[in-house]
Parts: sequence; C-alpha cells; structure tokens
Amino acid sequence: MAQLVIKDVDPQHNSPLFSTLPPEIRNKIFELAVTAYEDPTRTYNRNAYFYRPGHTCIRRIDTNLLLTCRRVYAETASLPASINEHVAWYWRGPPIGEKNHVLYDPSLGSTRRRRELRKIHLFAQQFWLELKYSIPGDGFHGFVRIWNNGCPIRPTHFKITIRHTDWWWWEHGEPLGLDPKQYGRPTAERYSRPFDPFDRHSWGAQFRGIFGLKCLQLELETVERKMGELDAIVQQAKAWRFPLGDNHILVLDESRTRRTGWIGKCHCHGRPRNYLEMDVDWHDLLPEQGDETALDQDENNDTLTAISTLEGQSQTNTLEAGPGTTAEGPLTARQRLEATGVQFQEEESWKEKLKEYEPRATCPYYVVTLTWLARPE
Repeated sequence: MAQLVIKDVDPQHNSPLFSTLPPEIRNKIFELAVTAYEDPTRTYNRNAYFYRPGHTCIRRIDTNLLLTCRRVYAETASLPASINEHVAWYWRGPPIGEKNHVLYDPSLGSTRRRRELRKIHLFAQQFWLELKYSIPGDGFHGFVRIWNNGCPIRPTHFKITIRHTDWWWWEHGEPLGLDPKQYGRPTAERYSRPFDPFDRHSWGAQFRGIFGLKCLQLELETVERKMGELDAIVQQAKAWRFPLGDNHILVLDESRTRRTGWIGKCHCHGRPRNYLEMDVDWHDLLPEQGDETALDQDENNDTLTAISTLEGQSQTNTLEAGPGTTAEGPLTARQRLEATGVQFQEEESWKEKLKEYEPRATCPYYVVTLTWLARPE
C-alpha cells in the first residue's frame, strides 16, 4: 500500500472512536488489536525441538484493523512491526511456512516497515552464533551485516536464546562454554578475561553494528545435571560489557536475572528420550550397522527421527539412580529445583498437557535469563 498523504485521510469526526476517545486510550485499543498471539488451532508438534512455553502454537498477528479506513491505517500501520516480538530460528525451528519471513529475508516488506522492528528474538544454535563463516551471510555476524546493508535495523530490544539442544555437541554431554569475545568455539583453557578486547569477528562484537539498542537478553537453557556448568557461565557473564555503535555500552543488570524452569520432552537425535537416559552417550542409542531403522520426517520438524530399534535399547542403557537421572521422575526433580529458587514457567494448563506425555520421556529444563541495559560509555 502506498504511503498515505494527510490530505487523503478523512478525519472521521463522526466516529466516537476518534471524536470521543482520548488518543492514549485509542492507541491502547489499537495495540491490543494487533498484538501477536498463539493460535490454539495450529499447535506445534510436542516432540519438536522448538516446542516450549510461549512457543506451543503458531503465532499470528491480525491486521484486519488496518483495512477499516485510512484514518485507522494512518495511526496503526507501524504497530504490527513495532510492538510485537519478531522471532527467527537458526536452526531447528518450525517449518518455513510457519516462520517470520520479515526476519529471514530482508527483501520482503517495505524498508520503512523493517526499520520499525523494535523487538527481535533469535533462537540460535551455538555454532551459528560463533560461526567461523566461509559463506557471506553465515552466522550472527552475517545476520547483522545483511540487515545493515541498505536497511539498517534499529531494534530497542534484542533477545538470543540458546536451548539445551543448541549447545556444542550437546548429544555427547560435552561441557558448556560461552565467550562473547572469542571467534569460534570457546575452550576452557582460553576464556577471555574482563580486560581482553573483542575479536572483531566474535559474536559479542557484532552489536557495534546495531544502533539504538536499549536492552539485550540472553536466555540460556540446559538440563538439571548441567546446572553447575550453566551457573559458571552466568558468573562469568557478570563481567561482560558489549560495546554498541552509538557510543553506548551494554552492562549487565543483575537485579533482572531470572532462574526459571519448565518440564518438556527429552530429545535424542530428533526423538523423545527417556528421562532415565539423560547421562548416556546418545550415540550409544543408535542402532548397529546393518540394523533396519525407519527414518521418518517429523511433520513439524526439519530433523530426521530414528525409530524402531532404539526402543529396544532404551532399557539396557539406563543409569543408576542419581540427581537428574533418578527413577523418581521429572516432577520430583522439579521440586528439587524449586527448592534452589528456580521458578517454573508453566501455568496450571501445562500440568494437563503433561498428562499426555509418557512421564519417563520428560525432563526438567533449567533456564537463566540475563539482561544487559545500555548506558553511555
């Protein structure tokens, strides 16, 4: 739709919406009308990697309000882009038809609308975030560069989520590590110190290309047995300072740190995983060469799901009882986490959904959300 000229807009003086209601109240009504919501008629597969609290259904934005008249359009055209959180997955996200195309392809939508994006949320596998790219546009480095090429993004809020299945070699249970100053995968032997500079290709240095950012959130998730490793990263993050491109710097606000949890499916190579097997090397669960294993494409996932012979092996690979792998099940583990101050996210309705699961195929996830706020350097 072409940009409206003010003289082409009927002031709608006969409408109580414009003649009676104060603009502040009218704007609130308009914002509620175009706020994104989960469509309960289009639910995600509960076994998918991207299924989690807040992302159990396809999110949609109703924009019929913008079609009512030119006066309404003139006042609301920017709202769908500016007030809603726009989400992208890199990788293991919903099928392409259920994704936010505005974030995946900068050529879609008008330049003016893309510049109105204020809230961006990326689900990023760690390799993508830290990628030593060889193809232009790869990784977080490429994401920022492409979006600033002729169409600079101006988000005020930026959120990055690393799920349990996004960490480097999570399938093998390798130690967690995260360093915003290093280029590529960090190692325990060479973690950056507070006074070390940012490598210009590191993911932390890319925020210099984002102007006007006021808030950065980092949401980190793991399973119960790796809580200590994640807490060690959180401790290191207290010294992280992210330079921005407008003479500001992002500083951690410790008062906003949240430790939460939720109960969901365990995953192993795309299939639900028995809670008792969480400490097993997951390659041990794959069938031996020559075994006949059916590989099905999950209708709501882009990963292959191994079935058949895995089922028979699950009992022989279980571990003895212990924290995070006990026969007591995930609900008892939840109580153990709550005793340490972890607040669980699910509402009462989530308990009903848990009844549909096989209890031994669920596990509690531990999530820490860190918040950095911008301030002058």
